[in-house]
Amino acid sequence: LMNISPRALLATIMNVFYRLYYHPGLGPHPGLGPLTTRSVVIMLFILYLLLGPVSSSTDIIAAALAYGLLALIGIFTTIIVAQGALLQRSLALEVVAPSGESFVGSPARVAIILSPTWVLPLTYLDISLKSPHADLPRSAIRVTGTGRSERRLVLELPMPHRGNWDISGVQLELRDVAGLSRFIWQEELSASIIVTPPVMHETNLPLVSSTQRPGDMVTDMLNRQGDPFDIKAYHPSDGIKKIIWKTFAKRGELLSRHPEASMTPEGFVVMLVLARPEDDQVCARALAYAISLKELKLDIVMSCEGARGRTPASEIARCKELLIDSVWDAKALNGSSLQLDATELLDLCCNQMLGIRVRKLIIFCSGARTADPLAGAQILQLATWLSTQGIEPIFCLTPPSTLINSTQRPIMQRLGTLFVAGETTKTAPVVAANYQRFLADCLSRQWEVHL
Repeated sequence: LMNISPRALLATIMNVFYRLYYHPGLGPHPGLGPLTTRSVVIMLFILYLLLGPVSSSTDIIAAALAYGLLALIGIFTTIIVAQGALLQRSLALEVVAPSGESFVGSPARVAIILSPTWVLPLTYLDISLKSPHADLPRSAIRVTGTGRSERRLVLELPMPHRGNWDISGVQLELRDVAGLSRFIWQEELSASIIVTPPVMHETNLPLVSSTQRPGDMVTDMLNRQGDPFDIKAYHPSDGIKKIIWKTFAKRGELLSRHPEASMTPEGFVVMLVLARPEDDQVCARALAYAISLKELKLDIVMSCEGARGRTPASEIARCKELLIDSVWDAKALNGSSLQLDATELLDLCCNQMLGIRVRKLIIFCSGARTADPLAGAQILQLATWLSTQGIEPIFCLTPPSTLINSTQRPIMQRLGTLFVAGETTKTAPVVAANYQRFLADCLSRQWEVHL
């Protein structure tokens, strides 16, 4: 190597680098190929040594250092590329998603099954999941050493919010311990992780009926569909069974029984859940309320933001499924479909449920969302439109977290301002003011709000 001129060696290095630059499949960054950023920096340093001390001063130490580093990079790159190409052809893997449901706040355990694998010393293999969803947590499993039998590895993913998280494949990256080279390839597969909202066992929300149906609690003089205790003059259309024969025997007058004029406020409850991906607590509260209504044997109809033509749910399992399936549409629409979602829900109640007219609509929403000026205006616009349709909106809000922190921990926040000029002290009053303004608007229009 000492007999080769620096310029010829430089031309050889550039030729190799050029081939690696356009080699497909050796890395996600085509400008690096199997070389890492660290290798590129070292090669620039080698270039400086060859064109500087070695070329001008014939520095033996600089030449030895340059050629040694160059040889080290070449050896590691050759080992990584050769081993990676072998593993790409021989390695078989399988991803096993959780069989049941995972909950927000607890990690989802995904199993990765590997065929017998041999990873050379001073190298390791990182395996990570690919997903069309950018919010999927980025974590990897590191494989080292020799596995003479099948390996079963577990990857724990802290899921950020509810949803049906699709896994489109895995990415495998073979690297050396010095971080000089890498070999990356991908395996396509299909799996899915179902993440449900957190479980809430209790709710303090009152029973609110969206409409009324025949019963025996509240008098209605127009529709007599209560118990047959009232008495009226007999009519041939009443039938023989309704005749009061004792009265006929005593007085000779034909009388018959007919239903009382009565009704009950317990009809069915119509709910609209305004929940973005980060509003899992809103979904948990809505599900807890729906479960409490079902325990009272009441009928429910639930729809949510981003339903996009999905049929509203009347069973608890279907409600949970609807909240999970619609999360990606709710994220994409960002509040632009609230009135459309409400219209589809009301049309279903009016057309498919015996023509029942909805008088009250329960809206579950996050308090932090109402504190946002744009989102709060969208919600108020929806409520105003409902009022024009003769439907009273009833809000069930969760208080914004910034407002909770500012009210429950004022001392800690004051101490924090002595050391860090954070944004919490600035945003908390703004959030509180917007939240109070939203509550004042509801109060001025006589809309119920439950916290």
